[in-house]
Amino acid sequence: MSLQTIIDNATYVEVDRREQYGSTMSRSGVYKTADRNVRVYSFKVGMHDGLKYSENRGVLEDLYSATGSTLEANISLNNNSGMNYLTAYQGDIAANQISLISMVGSNGRELYMNCSGATGSGYLFKKGDFVQPEGNVGGYRYPYQVTSDVLFNGASSNITIPVHRGILSQNGVDLTSGGIKVGNDVRWKVKISNLPKYTIAPYNRIEFSNDFELVEVLKTGAADLQTLSFSPGTGGTLSIGSITYTAPVNYETVVISGPVT
Repeated sequence: MSLQTIIDNATYVEVDRREQYGSTMSRSGVYKTADRNVRVYSFKVGMHDGLKYSENRGVLEDLYSATGSTLEANISLNNNSGMNYLTAYQGDIAANQISLISMVGSNGRELYMNCSGATGSGYLFKKGDFVQPEGNVGGYRYPYQVTSDVLFNGASSNITIPVHRGILSQNGVDLTSGGIKVGNDVRWKVKISNLPKYTIAPYNRIEFSNDFELVEVLKTGAADLQTLSFSPGTGGTLSIGSITYTAPVNYETVVISGPVT
């Protein structure tokens, strides 16, 4: 993967997962904030000037093609041994026991897990650990970071895991079943939000004008899987949740009805 090549060769990776919020100031001087509770991951990736042009023309083509800045990529922060410490698991469960842990639910900023199939005891997670549920179909998108140390033992069938952001829903995925990924197995779905220019420099080197900037892609609702498409000759109606899109026969406009915010 071309973007993964950039991350694997990064000189640094800047991570931003700060709370997103809106704020207003009233005429009486009262400052109000509204917490969005999402905390989207974004990354700034510094890249050295040592990649060989002759060996990475395919990488450049993927990055700078017509859709290079909009295609979604599935990235890891530890794809080489020199970066494993970035997301390494800190808990006490052996690697071959992780697959015996299953999800039993989620709520707010908490994940609930069943560890009764795993042996041993100690720390299930330590503060800062990365965890990603797999869901019932093994395709859940979003990783989380644990905000407090969590203990376990072999009899623990419903352990609460506090995490850094509200649990994100995903169409077709149920978090009341399925396993988990931890540490170096965690992945992010991102798009490039800032794509720098590149220069071919003597001899046979690629120089980038700036850092690569990436942002996590959220796809949480059924509407993400819908395509709005009508035939001018026949019209049609498409309902997404409480919003209805209607196009009459030989239409010139599309009528949208329902609560739109």
